[in-house]
Amino acid sequence: MLRIPSDVLYFETGPDNPVTHRVQPGEAFEVQTQINRGPWIETLPEAEQAHWKAKLVGGNPSSGCIHVEGAKPGDMLRVELGPIALDPVAYTQFGGNNGAMPGWMEIGAHRKLVEVREGKIRWNEALTLDARPMLGFVGVSPERERFHNGWAGMWGGNLDAQEVTEGCALLLRVNVDGARLHVGDMHALQGDGEICGAGGLEASGVARLTCRLVSPAPPALRWPRFEDATHLGVIANARPAEDAFRHALVDLLKWLESDYRLPRGEAYMLLAQVLEARVTQFVNPMFTYLVKVAKKYLPKA
Repeated sequence: MLRIPSDVLYFETGPDNPVTHRVQPGEAFEVQTQINRGPWIETLPEAEQAHWKAKLVGGNPSSGCIHVEGAKPGDMLRVELGPIALDPVAYTQFGGNNGAMPGWMEIGAHRKLVEVREGKIRWNEALTLDARPMLGFVGVSPERERFHNGWAGMWGGNLDAQEVTEGCALLLRVNVDGARLHVGDMHALQGDGEICGAGGLEASGVARLTCRLVSPAPPALRWPRFEDATHLGVIANARPAEDAFRHALVDLLKWLESDYRLPRGEAYMLLAQVLEARVTQFVNPMFTYLVKVAKKYLPKA
């Protein structure tokens, strides 16, 4: 099985990123992600500290740029997530002020380094948390623009949504030949809002992925869609957060109309009863709003 290492890191996503690896549709492959720059570096010998400080020149590094053979603009890329294996160190930190928590609260700067073993996070002597690994960054290249990896948009990117984990399929519209998939920003655990700004618990590890193509993409596909064993939904990004909610809700409504043959009014009335929605990320340039509906409420597609 192809293993994509973290030797070549990209801190921006754009159509001119040189391709580092190529995969076939339906081929399972693994991506070794790189943990963000943080207090873990200070535990290393001085020479290694200098190496990582020079290498990690931005946030949310993606491990290479992955060309999916046969992908062309107008297709839909289905990125299926398999098992995620976490490395044993994770961290979170807060600079003292961000979009979720103003500086006048005087919380101050904090950082925390934790051990991850056998699916458990040792928070302190008294508290152990269950790890729930996820990929914070999964995106294809925009058609023309170039964004640093703190951003997210219709191309995917820094979604920071906990649903992007094992068993999830993320559905993205392809904008350039080969899609140019970028993957990174693994978290061992993240609460809604990602309120620290540097996590979630920032982590590294190995994620198994499989890419499939649908040609052409559904006409109504704009924002990233996802589905898992129990739900389907849409993830959108905007400021203010209510705009992100509207984007996601409109696209979910169109999805139910086109694929599940629910008249738009009927679908809207149903969502008013069973919609699940929340802000999963509130501190990056664009807020992330996720909306989803349980498949048990839907007719067969």
